[in-house]
Amino acid sequence: MEDQHQINVQEMVDEFRETIQKRQQKLRDAGPDGTVPDGPVAFDLASLHNNYDIYNIHFVSHRGGVGWLVVLAKRLLHKLLTPILERQLIYNAANTRIATHIWRQFAEQAATSQAVQEVVVEQIEGLYQTVRRIVVEPVEALVQQQTAAVQTLQDAMTGQIEALGQQQAAAVGALESALSNSLAHRVKEVRDSVAQTLQAQEEQFSRAERSLADACARITELEKIGLKLKTNLSTQERRLTMLLEEARKRLPKPLDKEQLGIMAEEEGHALDALYVSLEDQFRGSREEIKDRFRIYLPIIKEARLGTEEMPMLDVGCGRGEWLELLKEQNLQAQGVDVNRILVENCREQGLDVIERDVIVHLRSLPDASLGAVTGFHIIEHLPFEVVVKLIDEIVRVLKPGGVAILETPNPENLLVGSHTFYLDPTHRNPLPSALVKFIAEARGLCRVEVMNLHSLDAYRVEDTGLELTKRVNEYFYGPQDYAVVGWKA
Repeated sequence: MEDQHQINVQEMVDEFRETIQKRQQKLRDAGPDGTVPDGPVAFDLASLHNNYDIYNIHFVSHRGGVGWLVVLAKRLLHKLLTPILERQLIYNAANTRIATHIWRQFAEQAATSQAVQEVVVEQIEGLYQTVRRIVVEPVEALVQQQTAAVQTLQDAMTGQIEALGQQQAAAVGALESALSNSLAHRVKEVRDSVAQTLQAQEEQFSRAERSLADACARITELEKIGLKLKTNLSTQERRLTMLLEEARKRLPKPLDKEQLGIMAEEEGHALDALYVSLEDQFRGSREEIKDRFRIYLPIIKEARLGTEEMPMLDVGCGRGEWLELLKEQNLQAQGVDVNRILVENCREQGLDVIERDVIVHLRSLPDASLGAVTGFHIIEHLPFEVVVKLIDEIVRVLKPGGVAILETPNPENLLVGSHTFYLDPTHRNPLPSALVKFIAEARGLCRVEVMNLHSLDAYRVEDTGLELTKRVNEYFYGPQDYAVVGWKA
């Protein structure tokens, strides 16, 4: 179909050129016949042809007696003007030939243009008819066919859609009916199952409530027993103290030095249980304290401490939270404390702890034998001269590159310095960070830094830009503790 209606453009162009050439040949064969067409231009051309020769003029005169004299004067003047007239004649003849030539060229071009226009019009009409026959008419026929096909398809689809809609409506109705019956049955099953589950849970809750009530009763009973045990323990401690004092009075001989030392040591442990209860009450939970101690782990790990070559010692280890954290990190550390109950509790947790006086234990160690010595909330329990001795011994036992960490309450926080510091009656006096830093540097530690810790950010007053607001936040809600960190050169 496409090959039959394809238009040969080159063939049409060749035919167009051939037609124009034939028309031009006819015009040449006819040629200009010398006749002058009608119109103003024809009149001007005729005047040029008839009057261009101004030299060959026949002179006459209409006057009677003197006519011959006028003719003679004209001829004489004609001879005098002969050079000029000859030039003018040549010029007029040239103009006439040029004008005639131009007219003939114009006539030929006009004829050619007319022929081209006629050929173009004929070719355009022929092309239009050809295009209409080859393109338009087939397209119109195709459109009519497509329109008829679309209409037929639309009618068929409409019928099918209507039939499908009826089938779907019937199927949906049947499905709804089936689902309704099935759903009702399923709902009943679910309702029964839920009811049974709820009943079973209610029974479990009832049993749990009874168990909880029993547990609460047992806890209450245990609390009463614990309170009674604490009371009995306090009573026994008081009786033991009174017994020791009475025994001392009634002994026939004065006690020797060893006996007095044993008695003094036992008297020193009389308040161990009370101090453990005090720490449990005011120090905070084990997990809370361990989380606070994590801030020191980067210092230990970056210095590669806690190894067999660089072991660690925690003086005044207390409940052992720091030792437990180091053990979880696979770091080697030992603790020392004088509280017998705290030492036993640490040992029960698998921690390496010694019951001994801190200064005595440090003095028993050789020089440069430890990688780190830490002491958390110990120096505030010691007299000033003992604090100096403690730092001296720490500097002595540290290896080069070892670190000392001493944490203590921060008296710059007014709430700490005036209130919470004294919740522990064994505290002697607050120590400002500048003082402890000075002692550490004066006794041989280098690169000493102060770490401010545990600010009460949740209670800070909104910053209004006033100096008073800044001071309130700094002195009341600032760091509650600080740590002095120094290194052995």
